[in-house]
This record gives sequence, structure tokens and C-alpha cells, in this order.
Amino acid sequence: MIKTNAGKWLAAFLALVLAAAVLLAAVAYAIDPFLQFRVRDHVYMLRGWFVDSGLIENYDYDTLIVGSSVTQNFDMNLFRSELGVRPLHVGMGGIRANEIQKLIALAYETGKADRFYVGVDLHMFSADDGMSHYPEYLFRKDILSRLRYLFSYEVWFRYIPIDLVFMVLDLVGVKLPEKIESNRSIDKLEDWRLDFPETSVGEAAVLRNYEEKQYSVSEVDVTDLFQRMKTNIDSFLEGFSLDRGSHIFFFPPYSALFWRDARNSGYFDVYLQAKQYFVEQVTKQNAVVFDFQSAECTLDLNNYRDTTHYLPPVNDWMVRCFANGDYRVTPENFGRLLEKQRENTDRFRLPGAAEAQ
Repeated sequence: MIKTNAGKWLAAFLALVLAAAVLLAAVAYAIDPFLQFRVRDHVYMLRGWFVDSGLIENYDYDTLIVGSSVTQNFDMNLFRSELGVRPLHVGMGGIRANEIQKLIALAYETGKADRFYVGVDLHMFSADDGMSHYPEYLFRKDILSRLRYLFSYEVWFRYIPIDLVFMVLDLVGVKLPEKIESNRSIDKLEDWRLDFPETSVGEAAVLRNYEEKQYSVSEVDVTDLFQRMKTNIDSFLEGFSLDRGSHIFFFPPYSALFWRDARNSGYFDVYLQAKQYFVEQVTKQNAVVFDFQSAECTLDLNNYRDTTHYLPPVNDWMVRCFANGDYRVTPENFGRLLEKQRENTDRFRLPGAAEAQ
């Protein structure tokens, strides 16, 4: 009798556990905070490291935009109006070369995009630790990875509670601040324009950050730097099938202050050499390259919040360049663009007393 009762209790307990697991999985599937199964018209809270893979799989797009934080302020409506495309931007601050490869590989697999805009930060190639911010299970479609998603710590303890709060606020019609609403927009995924007040952008802010060494790029080891960058560029490009649609690579317009520091630190010429190598490798496979690093806007620190991050009007100007072909690299103009970048670096001067430092 005791054994029979114990068996019943065990069966009842297991049935209860199974029912709870099914319920939890159903709730996670219905809310789907990382958009792994569908993209709703109205989402709750987006975080790129968790939703990028789901967006690439499930969003309606024909153009994929990938890059670091200097791509995050692109205006998707401007891409639509200027280029006539259906864009999806999945750029992330601090993204690594291997992570760009991961996103591109998934996009190839889904077959939705026939045009790819890829931001190229040269410092990605000066070091490669092989690490990734992305949870690997979000890039797999097997049943175990899907179950791991439905029961993951991030889903249940970080995002479903937030999503439930937004669900209730939406139901009762609460008007949310612009910044919060921006964080819920796929078009504005990881857009940081509302994160910084006017006092934290422009020349004074750039100089302050520069003097305090905030937002500075990590120090570069110049030992065998070109060979290391060449190897990493080759490895990076192995992740691309440049005959699958149009590939547009672009070098972001860092400020002339960044390049001044690069020259003083001994890696300016190597970076330009690496850029030239990159351009040679992709253009011989019919990829398109835009090089914005000699543009006049790089000389005006009022266009920036630090030495590398430029403000949204610069992003808008870049989109118009994509449309009209300005700063597109050709065999005839690339040498002039590199020389202009050198000239800009030579003639840049820090305002006032900051130059002496």
C-alpha cells in the first residue's frame, strides 16, 4: 500500500511538473520576447544581443545593415526614401568581426536580403579574441536550443516581467516617454540619439571626454600589426559570399582627432595600409566600398560626441551618399581619398589650450 501511494504521489508530482513546464513554455512562446518565432506589429522591449537573430529570421526586409555603434543612428525611413529598400538594422555597440560574420551567415541562410551594408571598423582587425556577446542557442533551430530559449534565465527573469508590464500599460492606454517608446521600435533598434543630452555632445563634450580618456578606443599593439590585421581581414572575408547579392562595405567617418591620436600612437599608416588591403580584396569580387574617413565633417568636432561617434545628421548624410555615389571608392579616386585623409589629419588642430595637452 505504501509503495502504491508513493508511486501515485510521484506520478502526480511528475504530471504537475510537466504541466507547469508546458504552461511556462506556452507563455514564453506567446510573449516571445526575443522574436524567435514571429515579429509582432507592436513589440515590448528590444535588446539587440537577444533579438538580432530573431529579426533576421522573421522580419520583412530585403536590405540588412550591420555594424558597430557608429551605425546605430541610421534612419530607416531615409533608407526607404533614398534607396527604395526595405531595411533592417542590426548593428550593435562593441560588435566583433566574428559576430558580424554570424549575423551575415544567418541572413544568407534565410535568403531574405539581396543587399548588405556592412560597417568596417579597422580596430576590429587589430585583435580577435573569438568571443561573442550573442547567446549561441539563439542562432540554432534544433529542439533543444528552442527549449533552452523558452526556459532561459534571460527570458524569464529579465524580459518577460518587463514585457508583461508594458502589456498592461498598453492595455490601459498609458502614454510612455519618447525614450521608452524608442526602445520598442525595430527601426530604432539600439539607436542612442536620445541617450545623450545636448551638453554631452559637440566640441566641448568631445574635448572633455578626450582629456578624461572616456570612450577611448583600446590601445593598439603595433608589433606586427599589419600582418595581424591582414590575417584577421582574410578570416573575416571568408565569412562572406560576395556573389550572393550586393555587398556595400563602408568605413565610418571617425573624427580627425581619432586619426591624430592614431598617428601619434604609431598605427595611422598601418591602418591605412590595412584599409587599402581590405578594399583590394573585396572590390576584386565586385563588392562596393564607401570611404567616408576623408570627409570634411571629420574636422568639425561639433559633429561628434567623442572621437569616433558622430551625430545623426552625419548618418543621414551617409545614406544620401549611398544613394548618389559620393565617397564611393574607385580605382581612380582611392589614392586621392587616402591622401585627403592624411591631409586632414595633418591640418587638424585641437582648439585652444587643449592642443598643448
